[in-house]
Amino acid sequence: MKLISKFAVASIFMGAFSLSLLGQSSSPLWKKIEASTLNSKEKVHRNNIPTKAQYFALDFNQLKTKLTAAPNREGFTGKSNLIIEFPTSEGKIEHFRVWDSPIMHPDLAAKFPMIKTYVAQGIEDPTAYMRFSVTQFGLHTMTLSGTKSTNYIDPYTSDLNNYVVYDRNSLGPDTQPFECLTKEDDAKLRSIEKDRNSGNTFKADADDMKMRKYRLAQTCTAEYGNIFTTGGGSDAANKAEIQAQMTITINRVNTVYEIDLGVTLEFIANNDDCIFYGATNSDPWNGEYNTATQNFLNTNIGDANYDIGHNFNTSGGGNAGCLACVCTDGSKGSGMTGRGNPTGDPFDIDYVAHEMGHQFGGYHTMNTCSRSGNGQTEVEPCSGSSIMGYAGICSVNVQNNSDAHFNYVNIRDILANIKPGGNSTCSVNTDHTNNPPTADAGDDYIIPQGTAFVLEGTATDPDGMGSLTYNWSQNDPAQAPSSSSPVSTWTSGPLYRAKMPISSPNRYMPVLSSVIAGDLFPTWEKTPTVGRSLNFSFIVRDNDPLGGQTASDLMKVTVDGASGPFAVTSQNTTGITWNSGGTETVTWNVANTSTGNVNTPNVDIFLSVDGGYTYPYTLASTVPNNGSASVTVPTGAATTTARIMVRGSGNIFYALNSNNFAIEDAEFVMNFSSTSATPCPTENAVYNFNYNTFLSFSETTTFSASGNPAGSIVTFNPTTASVNGTPVTMTVSNLNSGMVGSHTITITGTSTSVTKNNNVSLEIIDPAPLAAALALPANAATGIDPGITFTWSAGGTGTMYNIDIATDAAFSSIIDNASGLTSNNYTSSSLVGETTYYWRVSSYNNCGSAPTSSVFSFTTSSCSTIASTDVPVTVSAATQTSTITVPNSGTIADVNLLGLVLPHTWVGDLGATLTSPQGTTVQLFDGPGIPSSNFGCDGDDLDVSFDDDATSTSATFENTCNNAPAINGFFQPLNALSAFNGENMAGVWTLTILDSYPTEDDGSLDAWSLEICTEPIPTGINNSYLINNIAIYPNPTNNLLNVTLGKDNTANVLVLTDLQGKVVYELNNINSNTIQIDMSNYGKGIYLLQVKGQNESKVFKVTKQ
Repeated sequence: MKLISKFAVASIFMGAFSLSLLGQSSSPLWKKIEASTLNSKEKVHRNNIPTKAQYFALDFNQLKTKLTAAPNREGFTGKSNLIIEFPTSEGKIEHFRVWDSPIMHPDLAAKFPMIKTYVAQGIEDPTAYMRFSVTQFGLHTMTLSGTKSTNYIDPYTSDLNNYVVYDRNSLGPDTQPFECLTKEDDAKLRSIEKDRNSGNTFKADADDMKMRKYRLAQTCTAEYGNIFTTGGGSDAANKAEIQAQMTITINRVNTVYEIDLGVTLEFIANNDDCIFYGATNSDPWNGEYNTATQNFLNTNIGDANYDIGHNFNTSGGGNAGCLACVCTDGSKGSGMTGRGNPTGDPFDIDYVAHEMGHQFGGYHTMNTCSRSGNGQTEVEPCSGSSIMGYAGICSVNVQNNSDAHFNYVNIRDILANIKPGGNSTCSVNTDHTNNPPTADAGDDYIIPQGTAFVLEGTATDPDGMGSLTYNWSQNDPAQAPSSSSPVSTWTSGPLYRAKMPISSPNRYMPVLSSVIAGDLFPTWEKTPTVGRSLNFSFIVRDNDPLGGQTASDLMKVTVDGASGPFAVTSQNTTGITWNSGGTETVTWNVANTSTGNVNTPNVDIFLSVDGGYTYPYTLASTVPNNGSASVTVPTGAATTTARIMVRGSGNIFYALNSNNFAIEDAEFVMNFSSTSATPCPTENAVYNFNYNTFLSFSETTTFSASGNPAGSIVTFNPTTASVNGTPVTMTVSNLNSGMVGSHTITITGTSTSVTKNNNVSLEIIDPAPLAAALALPANAATGIDPGITFTWSAGGTGTMYNIDIATDAAFSSIIDNASGLTSNNYTSSSLVGETTYYWRVSSYNNCGSAPTSSVFSFTTSSCSTIASTDVPVTVSAATQTSTITVPNSGTIADVNLLGLVLPHTWVGDLGATLTSPQGTTVQLFDGPGIPSSNFGCDGDDLDVSFDDDATSTSATFENTCNNAPAINGFFQPLNALSAFNGENMAGVWTLTILDSYPTEDDGSLDAWSLEICTEPIPTGINNSYLINNIAIYPNPTNNLLNVTLGKDNTANVLVLTDLQGKVVYELNNINSNTIQIDMSNYGKGIYLLQVKGQNESKVFKVTKQ
């Protein structure tokens, strides 16, 4: 807000009329004008002038007349019939449904009838949520939208007839200094975290269909009051001017609080008793505001008569006075915000909404600038950019001012505080009919390093308003390694800035325009080039003016340091032109993404015709991720700005080619229904295509082929074509076994003036594969790790394999099998320790089958050792993690952590924990050398192992401090590793290194391994119906998985988990021999199905395609 009369601040409002005005720049209320025509008029004083704005004349009196028909929002159902038009920062007129929405107690409103507030929702843009005020200082609006930057309308001339319309991006930095002096209470934050992690009553969202109204006692100093009144009028008139400015500010604060939190603030009935002006020594404040405000409210208002108290002043700082203390007697009235010019967006959003956010339970979000809290909320890089950040007042700023939204962590914590069970539940709640939306952040993914990706959420709105907005934010509060802008090699802390909610549920990381420009590392969205985890929050807002509702969900992206960058390697030079209907080749760098941790065997290929911003054409779906694919250029896609996207099928990573290229419509094209064939040597290869013409082309085209195997014969039927739509069949015959292998055939269409080529692939497969020769595990081998990969000899081109693994030589007790394998290796997730197994492989292709291999046996060890693969990682933050994924299922009998190599100065700063896939955490050590020394062991480096049976105790570890390595050898952990016993070992194990002084000393985690021993298979059970009589099909499956139990089967429990150990399906007390599990909504990948009986269990690997 800005200053009118003496310095009065004002903003604007908008009018109404027929929807036929859509897109126009004027209306019965508004007339677009040039700023130069107002040069002779007195202007409203502003400290911050928009760099780009639109100017409109307003019929202010007509607007006020129209607003008398606005229905009161409280208790209202349905849609308001009052429609008023407002200008946008783009110079257009848009329409809004308007409700009367008072934010003053009726008694206070009766004293100041000239002060009115309203809420409105866009019609052309349903995501647009507006609050505006009508006062003696004119009209002030604030509009949040998912399609454009925050819009404002403020008075431009002092006569209140002309208004400036601008967006948030057009405002420059706020040059007034500011400091938030709120002290964040670690103990209270830990209490909130404890409540959150209990998982029972905590909810992160505004989703209970209530609008929470809190009574606001808003005080001000005389210095603040004197800015807005000349003091020459009556006391009531002077206070009316000051109350109007307070209303303008709180009305804009309410815009955000209503959308994000379902909270609205209402001035108390006697708020005029809180207003001061005139002599500056006449008010209760003398440079101290928190205690003075609390004491004033206690004495003059009374604890029972308000819920939150705040003070406006002209100091250069803010201090909430307390955290999560709204409704708490003795502290709820101690907040304050001060600015030399306490008006406008920086004051309202950056400071008032920020300090009140503390009072409601929100903590700072900036990760490194003035970092505070205990590491649970600092999820935004450097200064941050949401309300609870420090945008514009840090040495390294994401941007100059805060965006008008709360981060997920703030919504989470504030809602925990104001919902039942929190500290601030004294609101008056109004039930409304707006149903909450739903939010689904999707599956967790593993992606290659150095590669762009896109986060894709889904949501529903039961009310069908079309008003949903979406917000993705990184959710990694660990302290970044330095206070600089993000660096791609950071393994902790946030790499991606927070952004305003938008109308799309997807967020490209980094922003798509940067990827198009070839920049994967813009300053505030750094693509990681090392292995690490990225956690993300997904918030859906429904922006309903009756009461905002939200939904949220979380997901994780694991960046694999052993793969990537995934990159398109074709179409990267200038001067490239494709012809419609032609066959072209797209190539890319697979970069170890088809196997390994990323394990994405297929890709999808898309075409953009607008320079890479949208991709309406699918050139290929689920083609092998082998680095090359032939695609057919679509017709009707002529452009000079074509781009290619190659994306992992069923994954979120992608890459673009680096240059625009052209597509031209051709005179004719040969549109193949399929460009590949895999015949046996005794068969023919058949390809079908349609001959299509364009541009009035009518010449006769003759077809020919080259590149076919020597001795083969290629024929076309018909041999020529001239009519659009002619079907043509190409046959390759006279094949033989000497032609086995891959061939590329070029089909040429030749007319009098034009020649076109298309390529097809021909892969002639072996007439019958060779029998598999088993390799590993070797026959009669012992001590085999249960996680071993089975390998055997390759059977030749086009060969597929079936493998059986059993506990008896007759294969009557098969514990695992797989069919249709295309590679000559397989890793089972069903092996356990101390067991003898038998295995065999059969080979086949489309032409025939080979004899089954010989049978090998082997015996497993009861223990397996798995080493970490994401090391080394730098230990430069308060917490640093490394993970090991155990693919095999088994009941844990013993766990040891081996070979922990941790080069680090001053090891007394360090601690470590180990967390199982089921979430059990064991403290390995904590600050060696403490308490015998307050600062712990000052030696360098650890090279240790932990075993409950080690002869050296944890106390010995505690008291050891040598030269490098400071501590070396086997030790008992601080807490027993036996806490993991009885759990399933499958899934992700996390080692967390804790550093008490991350900025003082340096180090790295170089290596560690897990040795896990499992319980042996139960013995003495004869005629095991559980083992012998279970059928799982189809496997792999796309949706339904059938589980059939034998007639006398004793199974009574089914449990389906992912490889992280998360239970996704469980069925107890089985009473049917046939069970169907719907897996259609599960992510693609491997799952473990455990069938439990009274004395034993069996685990099957299930593949979801």
